[in-house]
Amino acid sequence: MTDSCLVHKLDIFLTLTDREKEALVELEKSPRDYAAGETIFEEGDDADTLYVVQHGWLYSSNMLADGSRQILLLHYPGDILGTASIAFDEAGSSVVAGEPATLCRFPKNSLGRLFDAHPRLAALIYALGMVENVTLSDRLRVLGSSPGKGRLAGFIMEIVSRLRATRDEQITHLDMTLTQADIGDAVGLNKIHVNRLFRELEQEDFAIRREGRRIEILREDFLCDISSFANRYREIDTSWFPPPQS
Repeated sequence: MTDSCLVHKLDIFLTLTDREKEALVELEKSPRDYAAGETIFEEGDDADTLYVVQHGWLYSSNMLADGSRQILLLHYPGDILGTASIAFDEAGSSVVAGEPATLCRFPKNSLGRLFDAHPRLAALIYALGMVENVTLSDRLRVLGSSPGKGRLAGFIMEIVSRLRATRDEQITHLDMTLTQADIGDAVGLNKIHVNRLFRELEQEDFAIRREGRRIEILREDFLCDISSFANRYREIDTSWFPPPQS
């Protein structure tokens, strides 16, 4: 069967049947490459298309009234872009490639046909969408209640947990390709403050080690404690899912 990032990701949470895998592969035809910094779609564009991420990472964001930017979510291989706006005619956020990325585009009604034929996949994709919503709510709660170091620690652990779910392995490092300005837009800080907090986490708290863009997690419990981090991707309750279609 054709290698599929979507199959790989969903199969981590649920053992997929061959028919379910074949249906998912159908969504990953005609891949297209995008350059780093290229906009996939903008807030207000028609929300009639979805994308499967095959390679690279991307971020969704909104522009605020004062002209600043709020980064909402990061997207990795196996994610479906555009589901946050699936109930609307227009996209509620913009998505930009953070590095060279490969995406597979498909019309929104293809997802409707997938859900009709495979209700168990519909349940899983819906559940993962709710995980994203709760993850975003967690970050907003931290923004309103935690000092800067807790915000940064929580964001680091958010990325780590997403990568662990995507790769199905207990990684202890990440390549932080986001700039410090990007990170600031995600956690509500300026890039100078982000730089200072990175130094504190590394040199005073000994919680991380940095080498270029690579960050190694040394004290995961400490990062989780100061940010009240909850790993929403650790386990998904699938007990209520309908049985697979024969």
